[in-house]
Amino acid sequence: MKSPFRDLAAAFAETRRIPRAAWLLIAAFVVDSMAYFGNITLMSEYLSADVGWGDTYAGWGVSLFTMSATLFMLGAGSLAEGFGLRRAVIGALCLTIAGRVAYCLAPGHGFGVATTLVICSLLVISLGEAVLQPVCYSGVKQFTDPDAAKMGYAMIYAIMNAGIVAIGTLSAWIRPAVQDLKEGRGGGDPIAGWFASFSGTGIQAVNWLCLGITVLALVGYLLFARRRDDASMVRPDIAPKAADGRPRTVLQRLASYFTEGPFSNSRFVFFIFMLLPVRTLFAHQWLTMPQYILRAYDKGVADRMEWLVNWTNPAIIFIGVPLAAAFTRRMNVYTVMIIGSLVSAVPTFLLAGGPDLTRLITYLVVFSIGEALWSSRFLEYASELAPPGRVAQYMGFANVPWLLAKGTTGMYSGYLMAKYCADGVPPEQLQTGRLWLIYACIAMLSPIGLWLARPWVMRGFASATPAPASGEARG
Repeated sequence: MKSPFRDLAAAFAETRRIPRAAWLLIAAFVVDSMAYFGNITLMSEYLSADVGWGDTYAGWGVSLFTMSATLFMLGAGSLAEGFGLRRAVIGALCLTIAGRVAYCLAPGHGFGVATTLVICSLLVISLGEAVLQPVCYSGVKQFTDPDAAKMGYAMIYAIMNAGIVAIGTLSAWIRPAVQDLKEGRGGGDPIAGWFASFSGTGIQAVNWLCLGITVLALVGYLLFARRRDDASMVRPDIAPKAADGRPRTVLQRLASYFTEGPFSNSRFVFFIFMLLPVRTLFAHQWLTMPQYILRAYDKGVADRMEWLVNWTNPAIIFIGVPLAAAFTRRMNVYTVMIIGSLVSAVPTFLLAGGPDLTRLITYLVVFSIGEALWSSRFLEYASELAPPGRVAQYMGFANVPWLLAKGTTGMYSGYLMAKYCADGVPPEQLQTGRLWLIYACIAMLSPIGLWLARPWVMRGFASATPAPASGEARG
């Protein structure tokens, strides 16, 4: 029997075989993700206070934005592959830059103009993000063999979370520093003073910072990505053709989504949709958690909100995902999903006891460990299951439950925030325990449902599971 530590060493050794072209795709996606999460962490408060939407409509806005990104991924990411990886990445980054410019300029133009700018900007950003993520995963698959791809998918997720830690650090510095300057406090930080010169609030300063980060992603990719990199593809993803030998039309590709794609496997469909309840907790990381900390905790904790939201979870994911991917690579994906979703859901009950920094940190740590267990394995499963020419299509479908989680969560999160954690109410009068009890009960539906359906799902699971890499056995 092999030592698990020898397996771990062998798994990490596979990262040496990930080529330069794949690392550039990962880098473009990771740097852009820094801007995405920098924006989205503060988006509820930005839309509510700076744009004037209020909590309920801000929750809807954030929810529709994140949902639209996933919705566009169903088609835009798949179609973008036909333009080539390099051009798709450049186009996606140009879209996100254009959208973030409008997003930053929205406040100060009157409610109607600001609202129009925000809506248009979020739609454009959504389209760019919808292209970038599936193209990145598709590129990693095309540039690597199955053994190296496993760690490639894990490294995407891990390094992305390292980027979230970085943007959280920058945001926690810029936001309160600029806000203090605007309110007549501080004044010794020249960089904060520069941001304050063209930003109305600390949140708006972070938005401009995120725009600059996206510009750096585009410039870096243009400088280092080369057209000839496609020649080094190990598994080129060639789209299937129609019966007459011609490339399939857009309508034919969309029709095949339902007749030949993942919809034809009912167990796989159930499997990914059963993860929807626990995925609502991920949506709450930006829909609820930032405002919860800003409103329910004292200023010392609130000013360091990004440290908790953008450090704890991403730092654990950065370390934990590659380790979990290596240690669980022999385990059946379905079993990993049950364990991981349970570990993510259970600690939410800690927050039902009311605001407490120790319980909050414990929740974030344990929740993140659960996410590390199943996140990259699930994405690996969807990508490797895809037949030739349909990686982005399968990645898009695998994100449908995520789309629904984002959409449905935002429909009630703003209302419940206004009811149990309203702005301006003294912290001792808030009823945040009820808020988190509701969310904990919703999340528990995933591990319970997966466990109850295990006999039925497992009967057909082997036929849908991608062949293990050389030297591996199915768990």
